[in-house]
Amino acid sequence: MKKSLSKTKRKWLDAASWALLIESYRSSELSVKDFCASQGVSAASYYRWQNRLKEDKQADSKLFSAIEIQSKGNGGIVVELPGGVVLRFEALPPVEYVRSLSLTFSGAEI
Repeated sequence: MKKSLSKTKRKWLDAASWALLIESYRSSELSVKDFCASQGVSAASYYRWQNRLKEDKQADSKLFSAIEIQSKGNGGIVVELPGGVVLRFEALPPVEYVRSLSLTFSGAEI
């Protein structure tokens, strides 16, 4: 006689799906417990992903800094980096070059 094993279906979601789910919760009027039950996910997973996505966002903010690029009438490009550094180019340089300059002058860690 075989035993019948009950299979619990679990939803395996990627980071993008969790981000959408968390955003949907914020616009709902449900408690986290009730919202998670309605979506078929556990509240523990919800909180774990909420923290993970927050940490990822904070880590991303350390990698990027604001860069302002202005086009001059004479065809030149002015790039303003964090810390007041202003660079002038005849044409826009490769994005990776501007990114490396931004990281250098902002003190961000790669």
